[in-house]
Amino acid sequence: MSISLGRFFLVIIFAALASSCGAYLLDSAQNDLRDSFASGDFESTSAMMESLEKKGVYTEKDAVLLNLEKGSAYHFSGDYSASNSYFEQAEFNIEDLYTKSISRALKSFLVNDNQLSYDGEDYEDVYLNVFKALNYIHLEDFEGALVETRRISYKLDQINTKYRGLVETLSKADTTNTGSDKWSTGKSNIQNSTLGYYLATILYAKTNKPDDARISYQNLLKAHQEQSSYFLLDAYDYQKFDKLTNPDAYNVLIKAFSGRSPMKVQDDSRIYFEDSDTYIKFSFPVLLKYQSEVYSVSVSVNGTTQEELATIEHLDKVAGEVYKVKEPLIIARTMVRATLKSLASNRASNKVSEKNEGLGSLLNFLGKLAQETTEKADLRGWQTMPGTSHATVLSLPAGVHSVRIDYLDRRGKVLFFEEQEIEVTENDALKLVESIYWN
Repeated sequence: MSISLGRFFLVIIFAALASSCGAYLLDSAQNDLRDSFASGDFESTSAMMESLEKKGVYTEKDAVLLNLEKGSAYHFSGDYSASNSYFEQAEFNIEDLYTKSISRALKSFLVNDNQLSYDGEDYEDVYLNVFKALNYIHLEDFEGALVETRRISYKLDQINTKYRGLVETLSKADTTNTGSDKWSTGKSNIQNSTLGYYLATILYAKTNKPDDARISYQNLLKAHQEQSSYFLLDAYDYQKFDKLTNPDAYNVLIKAFSGRSPMKVQDDSRIYFEDSDTYIKFSFPVLLKYQSEVYSVSVSVNGTTQEELATIEHLDKVAGEVYKVKEPLIIARTMVRATLKSLASNRASNKVSEKNEGLGSLLNFLGKLAQETTEKADLRGWQTMPGTSHATVLSLPAGVHSVRIDYLDRRGKVLFFEEQEIEVTENDALKLVESIYWN
C-alpha cells in the first residue's frame, strides 16, 4: 500500500513539474513578443504569434491571451477587420469564462492558475473595446464604434460588483482555517474612462447626435476630474475640448500611444514550521509599471502647423487601479492552494513513513521540492497593450498632407517620430491618424 501510494504521489509531482515547464516557456515567449512589438515591425509580430501558436506555446487555455496579442498586432499593422475578429473572439472567451468563474476559482484550490484557462484581467477586457472602436473608425463604421465606447463605460461601472458572489462561494469552500477575513475584494476608484468618453463625444457629434455628444462631453469632463485626482493628469485646455461637440470644427483625429502596459512579475514568500516540518511557498503576481521616457507628444502638418496632443488617459495607471479589485482574491486563492498542497504532501509522506521510513523521507523531500518548483505565479497578460493615450483633433483642407508625430522627453528632446502621408477629401467626416511609440 505504501509503495502504491508513493508511486501515485510521484506521478502527481512529475505531472505538476511538466505543467510548470509549459508556463515558463510561455513567460519566455511573452518576453520575445515584447521585444518584437517594441521594434515597430508589427507584421513580424503577427507572424511571431502565428509561429508560437503552431509550436503549441500558446495552448487552448491561452486563447484569450493569444487573441488579445493578435488583435493589437493586426491593429497597428493596419488590418483592422482581422484585428476586430481577434478582439471579438477574446471578448467572447472572457465572457464565457466569467460564466464559469465559480467552478474555475474552486478548481484553483487544487491546481496552479497557470493550468487554468486565462480569463483576462478586467482592464484588458475594458481596453480591448477601445481598440475595437478605433478599428471601426478606420473602417468608417461610426455606429459600430459607438457600441464599443458604450461597452467601455458599462464594464468599468460593473467591476466593483463583479466578484461579490465569487467571494461568498470561495469563503464557504475554504477549509484551511487561515482566516475568513482574507476573502474580500479591493475597490477601484475609476468608474469612467476619459478615453472612452473622448471617442464617444467625437462619434456622437459626427453621427448627428448633438444631445448625446453634449452628455458624453460632460461625462468626459467628469472622468477627467476623477482620474486627475488619482493620476495628476495635466490640466486640459477646455476651449480646445469644447469643439469636440461641433462636428464641423474638425475632420482629422490624431491618436498616439506611448509607453507600455504593466507587466506581471513574481513575488515569492516562504514559511517553514519546524515543529511539524511543514514548508509552504507562496508565489503572487505583482503588476510592475513600465517607466516610459515620453513626456509629451506633438503633431505637425506639412512641416508648419504644430500642436501638442492632450494626454487623454494613462492606461497603465488605470490598469493598476482596476487590478486592485481582483488582487485580494488572487492572493487568497494562492494562500489556500499552497497550504493545501503542503498539507497534502505532509500527509502522504507521513502515511508512507508508517510502512517505509526511507521512502517516506524521500517523498517528504520531493514534496518540498515540488512545492518550490511548481508553485508559480500566473504571469500571463496582454503584453502589447500601450501605456498612455494622447490625442487631438484638427481641421485640414482637402488634399494630401504630411503628418509628423513627435514623442518628446521632459527636456523637449525628440525620442522618436513618425511621418505619415494622408489624403483628406471633402467627404471625409473623420480621418483617423494613429501612431505608437511603445517605449
